[in-house]
Amino acid sequence: MELKTIDDLREYLRTWDRHSYHTEDYVFGMELEGVLTDTEGKPLETSELIPELNSMYRNFEFGEEAGAAQLEIRTHPRQYCTDALREMEEYLLDVIENIVELAEKIHGKEAIFLLLGSNPHPAAFSDRWISKTARAKKMASWRSQFPPIKVGSKKIKAEHVALCIQSVHLHIQGKSPDDVADKFNRLLYTIPEYIAISANSPIMAGEILDYKESRLLLYEQADGGNAGFPRLKRYPISSLMDYGDYLTSFPYVMGATLRDMVKERHEDARIRFEIPFRVENRVYPMQCTMKENMALIEYTIGRLKYAQTWSRQEFPSLKEIEINRIEAIKKSLSGEFIWGGRSVDVKDYLMKGIEKAEKGIKTLGCNPRYLNIIRRRVKKRRTSGDVIRRWYRKSGGSVDEKVASLVNKIWEHTRKNTPIV
Repeated sequence: MELKTIDDLREYLRTWDRHSYHTEDYVFGMELEGVLTDTEGKPLETSELIPELNSMYRNFEFGEEAGAAQLEIRTHPRQYCTDALREMEEYLLDVIENIVELAEKIHGKEAIFLLLGSNPHPAAFSDRWISKTARAKKMASWRSQFPPIKVGSKKIKAEHVALCIQSVHLHIQGKSPDDVADKFNRLLYTIPEYIAISANSPIMAGEILDYKESRLLLYEQADGGNAGFPRLKRYPISSLMDYGDYLTSFPYVMGATLRDMVKERHEDARIRFEIPFRVENRVYPMQCTMKENMALIEYTIGRLKYAQTWSRQEFPSLKEIEINRIEAIKKSLSGEFIWGGRSVDVKDYLMKGIEKAEKGIKTLGCNPRYLNIIRRRVKKRRTSGDVIRRWYRKSGGSVDEKVASLVNKIWEHTRKNTPIV
């Protein structure tokens, strides 16, 4: 069911108040974005693969993204449990294998499905790689009004940034409208944690990026203020109507319905108004292996469940969350957060966060399977992005040669499903 207008939402919530019913809680789904390349890291088109892939799988959907070399994998919603996450990991490994096999048949050359938050090859930043979908062309045309964005020693057109960043979007269903509002509030103040543990966008257009997770700030600049940290006037929100009013306060390029408006707000976290309602965490860059992606999902769900069940802390101010968000973008696991006017080492803070996530997963009746991946990162103060940045610095030759070496190293980890850290 789709709610098209703010009046539809208002009426639905009134009906809920009179005839409430219980929907399943912590049903989750994912959108995973990768980029198709050859063995030199040069982009390859994905449009011909999509119909074939959609005919092969019943539990996944495949679609185009802003970039013609990008491919989105959407999982169907499932009740959260550790076995569901493990099965999803195994299925996705099979999906990656089939994506590459199909690509090699279509393009007649060896292919790589690159899982990385940013595209390292300079050739991808071109009008040639704007997807041919109506939405992609319209949004690229709209973004072209904004000035070029500095990336290292280069300047990149604003409309090219979206073609070359890949993310993980996690959807989590709530049991009622008020529960979804609560999930959104709690998701928002844990955003800095998610950025710090996941940084994986180290190279773009052949340039090493200065910040640990620059992708988020680059997209904010390219998207004219429609991306990044939500610009809420009131926090915490008290109801879904608060969020609906927030949505309708902005002008839109293509947003004619509530669903379309949500899609244009490319923010860190948002509420989806399809029924049943759900929250969406959008800050994670794509990780290089499925194990690492599953670890982020497990951490987020466990951390959110803990916050909803056990946390008694007061909600921090939006400004405080935003300051810590910027710290995580700049320094990842090497920074310091400031909560309640007190400075705390990010490593110490996140070790406690892992304990909370573990307790949250157990509250759902499950045993953690992937949290050790996050724990290892935090103890070492090192994400996969740090390792990839070091690989790139140490490699020799031209930019093209360095990128080719890099994507093949990453691909080895992806194929073997061996975490980089």
